[in-house]
Parts: sequence; structure tokens; C-alpha cells
Amino acid sequence: MSRDFFSTFRTAFRTLQSNDPLRLAGATAFFASFALPPILLILLQVMGLLFDRKHLGKQLFQRLGELVGTDSAEQVIVTLRGFRNLGKTWPVATLLFIFLLFVATTLLKVIRSSLNQLWQIRLPEREGFVMSLMGRLRSLIVIGAAGILLLASVLTESAHAFVGSYIHDLFPNADLIFNEVFGQLVSLCIVTAWFAVLFRYLPDARPDWKVAFSGAFLTGILFGIGKFALRRLLYGGNIGILYGASASAVLLMLFIFYSSIIFYYGAAFTKAWSEFKQRPIQPLRNATFYELADVEV
Repeated sequence: MSRDFFSTFRTAFRTLQSNDPLRLAGATAFFASFALPPILLILLQVMGLLFDRKHLGKQLFQRLGELVGTDSAEQVIVTLRGFRNLGKTWPVATLLFIFLLFVATTLLKVIRSSLNQLWQIRLPEREGFVMSLMGRLRSLIVIGAAGILLLASVLTESAHAFVGSYIHDLFPNADLIFNEVFGQLVSLCIVTAWFAVLFRYLPDARPDWKVAFSGAFLTGILFGIGKFALRRLLYGGNIGILYGASASAVLLMLFIFYSSIIFYYGAAFTKAWSEFKQRPIQPLRNATFYELADVEV
């Protein structure tokens, strides 16, 4: 049983290796470098209708800075300000919002195609307008889920501050340990939920919820480990000296690139885990499974 369990990790690695992971991660990093500011701006604009936009923005960029570094987060902020300065009038703002939606959903379309490839899901050669529209609608739902998780993160941060001050009053020497453990657990829960939503709703197939969360949990753990290692390797090196003023953009793309490899390994593991648990991933309507085979001529 244990041997079969650990064989799923090897199966996932072989699946990822056979699907050109460098190309998948490279395409994701390239499109993400353009789509990240629009996605953040959409989230801030929509969530700002219900909550304090400044507080949300502060929390969001604090999280982003923890992930990709302060300089890269500042670069994203500069881009956001540029978008805001363009939308001074209603007609321009409307066209800009449509453009931002297109860019944001294009990134998720790239990720969707990569997940379909890893899970061996095929769509009709000519994707109709309705199917294309539904795909982008699913992308918007995923972006909306990101907004909900952002709100959950902000609320959790408020509860964290309250409980942390209470623990500090009772056990002055234990609050640092509590803050670190609590922060890591909350981060793991939010990242796991985000990956589960991506695995469940973005591709043109549906894994079982338990399978999706199992794959997302492993991906979340690997992402946490990778985040720590990548920050040490990327931000502790001499990339800033090599690339000068463009170093922040290069660091952002490298971080997304390596994080994408972790994410796609998690997707490959989800497929292997579904086969191990005998809960196969079900293709959506108009989507089919395919298999690759060597043919001798």
C-alpha cells in the first residue's frame, strides 16, 4: 500500500517531465508578468465597492511583498498607478476595464490549456464562441474566488492581531512563536483553497473535491517550501547587480516561473492521485480524454 502511495509521486513527476514543464512554466511566467497588475486592479476595484480600498490594497501588497520581494511589489504598484492614470474619464475607464478583463482571463486561459495538457483533456479543434465565452467566464469566477480568499486573509489578519496581543499579555515570550506558526498555517490554508479552486474549476475536467484538495494540499506544502528556498536563492543573490534597473521585473518572472513548475507538478500529482484512489477526473461536456502512443512505421 505504501509503495503504491509513493509511486504516485513518481508517476506525477514522469507526467510533468513528459509535458515539457519548462515551456509550460515559461509561458505562464510571461503572461503573468502582464496579467498580474490587471488582476490585482480588478480585485481592488471590485472589492473596494464593499470594503475599504486602501486597507485592502495595503494588505494585498504586503502579501505580495512577502512573496516576491519589496522591489518587485513596488514595480507592480507603479504599473497599477499607470493604469489608474489612464482611466480618468468614463469611456476610457470602461474600455480599460474590458481590456484588463481580457488580459487577466488570457493568463488563466493559458493555465487552463496547460492543465488540460497535463490531464490529457482535448477540446474540439475549433472552439466556438460560446465555449470560448464560457471558458473566460470560468476564469472570472476563479478571479472572484481569489477576491474572496483575499478578504478571508484580511479578516484572519485582524483576528490574528487580536489573539496575538492577548497571548502577548499572558505569555510575553510565546507571541513570536504563535505569530510564526499561525501565519504559516493561515498561508497554507489559503493557498490550498486557491489551488483547489484552480484544479476544480479552471480546466475542462472535474476532479473529485477530495482529490482536488489532496492535490492542492501537497501543492501548498511544496509552494511554502519553494517560497522560502526561492527567496533565499533569488533575492539573496546578485541578480540586482547583473540586471540593474530591470532586476525587479526579472525577479518577479523568475519567481512565477519556478512557482509554476511547483503548481504544474501539483496538477500532475492530482491526476495520479485520482487514478490511485480510483476516482477518475471527469471531462466536461464537449471535452474528451486522449492518450499518446508510440507508433512504429
